[in-house]
Amino acid sequence: MHDKNEEIEDEDEESEKMRVDEGSYRVLLDGRWKLEDLYTFPHAFSQCYAFIYCMDTPLDPRDRVRINEAFEGYPWKGGYSYVNIYVVFHYQVPPRYRPEVKSISYASPGWLDILLNTDVALQVAKSVGILAGSAVAAAKAYATSMKYITQVSVERKRAQLEEMKLTQAQNKTFMSMCEDMAKFLGFKSVKELHERTGNPEVSLKLLGAHYRRTIQLVEFVKDGKASLPETNG
Repeated sequence: MHDKNEEIEDEDEESEKMRVDEGSYRVLLDGRWKLEDLYTFPHAFSQCYAFIYCMDTPLDPRDRVRINEAFEGYPWKGGYSYVNIYVVFHYQVPPRYRPEVKSISYASPGWLDILLNTDVALQVAKSVGILAGSAVAAAKAYATSMKYITQVSVERKRAQLEEMKLTQAQNKTFMSMCEDMAKFLGFKSVKELHERTGNPEVSLKLLGAHYRRTIQLVEFVKDGKASLPETNG
C-alpha cells in the first residue's frame, strides 16, 4: 500500500524540477465576493479538476494502482472516505498539471488565470455548464440517489450485516442512477468507473460527491461571481 507521506515525498522531488506548463485557463470574476469565497471556489474547482483528470480523461494519473487501492480499501460509509479519496486524486495528478495561480485581478470585471492542463479545465467548465442547464432535474436525481443509498444501508443494518451483496434489483437501480447522475454531470466514463470501483453503489457515491463539488461552481456562476468559458482563448 502507498501512503500519503510517500506521495508528498514524491511531490517534493518532482517540485524541484522545472514545471512544464500545459497552458493557462482564465476564469472571469465579477460581483462581490465574500472572504470565504476565495477558499470555496478554488477548492471546489481543484477537486472537480482532479476527479475529472483521474477518472474521465485519457490522461494518465501518476499511479492508477494507488487509486484502485483506495477504492478497495475505503469503507465508503461517511464523509471521511470522500475527503481522503480527493486527496488521492490530487496526488495522482502529475505535479506539472496541478492547478496553480498564474495571476489574479479582483475587479468588475476581473480574472483568475490558472496554470494547468487546459483540456481538463475546459471539461470542468463544460460539466458546470451541463449541470447549470439542468440544475432542478439534477438536484431531484441526486436527492433520489442519496435516499436510495440510505435505504439500502438501513436494510443492511436490519439484517445486522456490515456488508451485503447487492440483489439483482438493487444492482440494476444503482446502475440506472449512475447513468442519470453522469448525464447531468457530463461524465462520460461510467463503464470505466464501474470497472474500477467494482460496485455500482460505490460508483454512485463517487458521482454524488462529484455532484456536490460541481454544484458549488454552478452557484458561483448563477450568482454572477464567476464565469467558466467552455473554449480557451
